[in-house]
Amino acid sequence: MVVAPKKQHKGPPSSMSSSTAGVIAFYVLLLLSSSQSSGFLSPERTERKLTNMKEGSSSTLFPPDSKFHPSQDGLAKRRRWLVVDFDGTCTEHDTTPLLPRLAAFATRSRSSISQSVGTGKDDTTSSSTNDSDGYNHQKDLQKRLDQFQLLEDEFMRRYGEARSNMFCNDNDQSTSLYDVLDALDEPSCIVTEMVSESGCLSGLGHADTTEVEGMLTLHGVTETDNDTKERTSENENIREDHPDDKVVVRLRHGCESTLSRMLLDGPTNPNKDVHTCLGWSLAILSINWCPALIDASVVQPVLRRRRSLMTIKSCDTEVPIWSNEVDIDGVVTLHVPGALAKRDRILELKRYIKQDCDQTKSIIIYVGDSSTDLAGLLAADVGIVMGNSSSLIQIAKSWGVQIVPLKRRSEHGFQSMVMTDRSEKDTEKKMLWQVDDWKEIDEALQEIDELWKEAYLDVTRF
Repeated sequence: MVVAPKKQHKGPPSSMSSSTAGVIAFYVLLLLSSSQSSGFLSPERTERKLTNMKEGSSSTLFPPDSKFHPSQDGLAKRRRWLVVDFDGTCTEHDTTPLLPRLAAFATRSRSSISQSVGTGKDDTTSSSTNDSDGYNHQKDLQKRLDQFQLLEDEFMRRYGEARSNMFCNDNDQSTSLYDVLDALDEPSCIVTEMVSESGCLSGLGHADTTEVEGMLTLHGVTETDNDTKERTSENENIREDHPDDKVVVRLRHGCESTLSRMLLDGPTNPNKDVHTCLGWSLAILSINWCPALIDASVVQPVLRRRRSLMTIKSCDTEVPIWSNEVDIDGVVTLHVPGALAKRDRILELKRYIKQDCDQTKSIIIYVGDSSTDLAGLLAADVGIVMGNSSSLIQIAKSWGVQIVPLKRRSEHGFQSMVMTDRSEKDTEKKMLWQVDDWKEIDEALQEIDELWKEAYLDVTRF
């Protein structure tokens, strides 16, 4: 759980409503649970991690029906991957605090549907009073937001303790970088359990990508193609009925255009004004709890932009989303609990790519913005840090990892790095690259394409 910058929290109203009483009761339970140890290497962490692995971790990156599944030949044709984090990397801010609001909207939507079925009327209007089934949207929303605020505060407290303990153990030579990253993920795992118990995300598991798209106002995307116009028209009624019920997600400048361009294949790209890539594949690797939000915010806008650039109406481009997920009861399943799980996904992708033909050139680039991404950044062939996370920079520096601005790549052997086939065991590289925006990544990807065009005649292999 990575939270957005702290906002001033308005306390509960002076009158003791049932909603407020429920939040206070929940707060008492939270205080009781906070007595658990959250130390640097607490004894509960190993047991919790094993539980998460048993309940949530998947042994395969791709489902059987995926073209990238080992039984298919998709990976044989796609050996160049750009894997990106979601929150803070594709988006300007962490979207986790938006999830309780989305859950409340999804719950109200189900309540309205149930009511209209029962009465034979189409009633989708918002109301601060109880519906016929007893559901009150405003009270439900406020209760969720209050509960989540308490959980954010609890996370920040635990994370602060974990960071303090980490630097208290700075001289412990037996502590590895991965021990530190694992310990910093512990507060997130603990608070995620509290989120599941609180029920503040109940109903969110009902919402699919289309429904979430109707709840979003996206900034940083291009709305010019027919698909986007159709989607806007379909959601117009929602906007008119509930003008305040839009959740704002802002993509980083250049994210959509970079990701859509790198999906353009040379043989099939009719747009000669746009630089063509040599068969890159894209995947999202995130600890976010809502894959539908990731799909609606990034994947679908990128695919719509790709179709617009290629002047086509449909495509079968597959963009895997490796993330956690929440069910209809608000219970979070941790498929990707933290830093080490991200590293393992990158290494598993490497094994998948190379299992058919070890001699085929491949490359995996990972882009992330926080300390949770650090292990994955080091495991990838090229790790790119988005922004200037103080935690990531401080931890990397403490373990001798150099972070170099990508704009200075010509001075630090970037070309050699991207043209050298690293073995799976070579995961201890000590250099990462830093960027401030997606334009720098786009320029580097174009440079890589030109290098590969010069080095390999049969570009279709990549």
